[in-house]
Amino acid sequence: MSAIVFSLVLIAVIAFGLWYFERYFARKPSRNAGLVMPVAFFIISVVAIIQSAPAVFSEMAETGGIGGAILTLVLSFVIINLPTLFVYVVYYRTRRKMGEERPWPLRPRTDGNAANSKKHKP
Repeated sequence: MSAIVFSLVLIAVIAFGLWYFERYFARKPSRNAGLVMPVAFFIISVVAIIQSAPAVFSEMAETGGIGGAILTLVLSFVIINLPTLFVYVVYYRTRRKMGEERPWPLRPRTDGNAANSKKHKP
């Protein structure tokens, strides 16, 4: 029982630390500073899935279910990306509170090269 309590406390401390540091980085003037953690977590999750794929496929090949192997990898990818989603939501909310209507990855381009910014002659 104490191991479960210790694990829950450890998860809560890690989640609070991620929240604190993501808010700290998201408040920086550079929009890219806040995206470091979500990108890092996403890369880690992709690497983890790529590394586990051979073992999953070889194990599922013995039981005869390639569909089960693919489903296992997809569900694992979704579960592994929960920290990515958590830190990105913190980034998004922090940038919105700072006055950005849509933070950087979701904001349309306004530099004149975007398809919607064609100038019409009167």
